[in-house]
Amino acid sequence: MSGPAPEMEKLLVLQEREQKRMRLEKELAAWPTEMKMLEAKKTEIRATAEKKKQEAQQTEVERKKLELEAESHRAKVARYKIQQFETRKNEEFQALGTEITREEKEIQEIEDRELELMDAGEKAKKAAAAEAEAAKGKEAEVTAKEGDLAIKKGELEGRLAELVKEIEGLAAGVGEGLLAKYRRILANKKDAAIVPVVHGSNCGGCHMKLTQGSALAAKSGKADATCENCGRLLFWPAS
Repeated sequence: MSGPAPEMEKLLVLQEREQKRMRLEKELAAWPTEMKMLEAKKTEIRATAEKKKQEAQQTEVERKKLELEAESHRAKVARYKIQQFETRKNEEFQALGTEITREEKEIQEIEDRELELMDAGEKAKKAAAAEAEAAKGKEAEVTAKEGDLAIKKGELEGRLAELVKEIEGLAAGVGEGLLAKYRRILANKKDAAIVPVVHGSNCGGCHMKLTQGSALAAKSGKADATCENCGRLLFWPAS
């Protein structure tokens, strides 16, 4: 007898649809992970933009601190000058002059650092603004991908629903006992419950050599022909 028996042909069609169903279910199972990865990407984009913003703000904070520090030194200079004006002692006048010189030197150094920070602050602001703008574009790209994934999910669910109905119809055309056996094997093996005899003597599932009786049972078209090694159902392929 050439090719699988009619009932085995029905099982082969059913198995093909169920294998397709398993692939669809696997794709759907991966959907939440893919969405989480995209959400993590958006979080990363926002964090990078926020970091640039914080850097610019920190530079401004440091500049303002220097500004206050310089004001404090200027106040001391003003106070020392008033004291100089009021003193009548030459020694005290000279000591105050030394303090004024020291404070003015401090002010100069602070102002130099202020200028450096102003320059760095401008650069940091520009970098933050550029990163914020870039982040909008990057987020839009990720959002578009999320939309594509949502559409894909809907399509997969629709195809799966149609497939489940088709599987139910195909299963109704197979004998109850054979269907139950097929279901048990498929649940156990995960990949295939019914496989061809290959090279005329080997199981197409585990590739082990079959007994002569099993090979002949498959060749004669018996629906319960089984591999003694892996337990899968066997069929003889069409020549």
